[in-house]
Amino acid sequence: MYTVLSCIVVDHNPFLVVLAAAICVAGIWVSFRLFQRARDTHGAMRAGWLFLNGMAAGSSIWCTHFVAMLAFKTQAAVFFSPTLAILSLFLAIVGTGAGFALASSGLFRLAPEAGGMLIGASVAAMHYLGMLGYRVDGLVHWNQNYVVASVVAGVALGALSLNRSMRPVTIWCRYGAKVSMVLAIVALHFTGMAAMMITPLRPVFAPAEDQTWALALAVGGVGLMVMGMGIVTALIDHRTRTVADEDLQRIAEIDPLTGLGNRLQFSRRLEEGCIWADSNDTRLCLVLVNIDDFKVLNDLRGQTAGDAFLEALGVRVNALLEDGELAMRIGGDEFAILRRLKADEPVDAFLSRLEAMFRRPLKASGSQLACSAGMGVAIYPDHGLSPSDLLANAGMALARAKADAVEHTQFCDGVMDQEERRRRGLSQALRGAVERGEFSLFFQPQMDIPARTLSGAEALIRWTHPEHGPVSPAVFIPIAEENGQIVAIGDWVLEQACRLAVTWAEPVRVAVNLSAVQLRQENLVARVAEILETTGLDPARLELEVTETSIMADLGKSLTLLHEIRALGVSVALDDFGTGYSALASLRAFPFDKIKLDRGFVADLDGSEESRAIIHSVLMLGRSLGTPVLAEGVENEAQLAFLTGAGCETIQGFLFSPPVPAGELARQIQSGNAFAHSGTQRHLRLVGKELAVAG
Repeated sequence: MYTVLSCIVVDHNPFLVVLAAAICVAGIWVSFRLFQRARDTHGAMRAGWLFLNGMAAGSSIWCTHFVAMLAFKTQAAVFFSPTLAILSLFLAIVGTGAGFALASSGLFRLAPEAGGMLIGASVAAMHYLGMLGYRVDGLVHWNQNYVVASVVAGVALGALSLNRSMRPVTIWCRYGAKVSMVLAIVALHFTGMAAMMITPLRPVFAPAEDQTWALALAVGGVGLMVMGMGIVTALIDHRTRTVADEDLQRIAEIDPLTGLGNRLQFSRRLEEGCIWADSNDTRLCLVLVNIDDFKVLNDLRGQTAGDAFLEALGVRVNALLEDGELAMRIGGDEFAILRRLKADEPVDAFLSRLEAMFRRPLKASGSQLACSAGMGVAIYPDHGLSPSDLLANAGMALARAKADAVEHTQFCDGVMDQEERRRRGLSQALRGAVERGEFSLFFQPQMDIPARTLSGAEALIRWTHPEHGPVSPAVFIPIAEENGQIVAIGDWVLEQACRLAVTWAEPVRVAVNLSAVQLRQENLVARVAEILETTGLDPARLELEVTETSIMADLGKSLTLLHEIRALGVSVALDDFGTGYSALASLRAFPFDKIKLDRGFVADLDGSEESRAIIHSVLMLGRSLGTPVLAEGVENEAQLAFLTGAGCETIQGFLFSPPVPAGELARQIQSGNAFAHSGTQRHLRLVGKELAVAG
């Protein structure tokens, strides 16, 4: 080590050493930049970058060694072999290029280290080939130990350099890689120079330093020119990539149809707007806009007309936006507008302008097209303390705006939106509720008054949500009809009710409700037949209940289905009679096996002459048609007395029995104690006596 340092300090021109070091550091920096670019590409592009990498690395290393050799001071005359000098340059370029190519090839696990070793070996070969062309007027002796040490140092540090470059542990490894490569070159060269001992034959006491400097500067200039080409190439490539990335970012955030921002830009702008509002103690207004009947436009006039409509609307919106406003298309027919507000700035004028913007007819595809929209408004931080909350609340307001036939612009309303949010949560929770076993069946008995027996039981579904607890059917059934889950739920109820009814000790009839959605199923009749066959239930014991509204939605198809169901031996009952728009038309259209009088008429018996008259009329109608009438919602003995006096023979309600679990009903049927209510038993005895006297 002392010999090497002495060689550097004593035997070398310090100024030329500094020049060589500068060339080395600059060349390695450029080389690793080009190497990184090569690693980021593939195929022919990678080959091109590796070629530039080899040119920059090899030429800079060769220049470093050549200038450092010129810096070596000796009393003997020095000459250089041009052929060997050029060969050593070629070897440096090819060897370093091959080393970097091997390191980035991924051919085997230790490819980076092997590539670094190849670079170190190439530098050593270049150095000693160049030294063969270093002709001196004297005797040259070599210290073999230093020669071996120089080669080992170059190879080891080269391997370490690419190891740190391609297997970084910290952010500092990229600097460590460059430092290791510089040390590999320096250690190899100066250790190799220390291995050489020269005995001049004819000492020269006045070396031609001017020529040495001129040659050194010429070599250094050429090397810097080559490195400069690499630097310029890297900078141009970096700028090109930057511009391309900016263009891609811009394209990625722009909706090509309307020219407005897309959902990706909206997410970013919404977050930036909330941060801006917090930083400046101001507010941010978010307006969600949904175009009315856009699907109808696409269906009637085609997608081309729909695209033209959106394109024209985008032009209008872009033209009418003001400073501090930003519009984006975040869905097929949904837009979002952001406006930065001052602390006390009203939004009335802004919203009026938006209403005019989205609700004026516009011309597209050569036609004047109507344009209307619903708008949901939420303001940060008044209606949400985060971008996601603000967006969710604006969405809730938009849902109310779309449902309101008069007010098409709605602000966030905490109470109303909380209920809507709960509905959406239940809608999501309904998916898979059957598979998770969250439903259960209750049964409400139906009583035959003259026979004083249980004539049937209506299956009623109950849902116990893991978080919300019991959820009323009046709440979740409409939601299930909206999201389509009623099909799976109704199928489960039908199969479960039949399966349980088979186990009852007496052949009591079981009644199951069918929704309007189920009546639109193509395979409904086949499914009913399959369930009856699978469970073994006698078809005569199954009664399917339908409402007037459900069959009137598609009267022709519904009647066909009901006739096919009756052909299976299953009875069909008209549920909630009197609440539809065409009750008598329903009875004329289909010969129902039973009419179920809506509970609302029974509830109004005490104070409504009209309800009593309607009940009398329905009972007379049932007797005229030969169709039994069942009264729902019987809750007190006064109602029971009126109904029995009016000739109603079948009732259902809390007076007789509330809905009970399947097991409880089975036990009552088994014990023959279905009439558990003492008041009902007493009244039944009185009714029985009256019927006996009348008989």
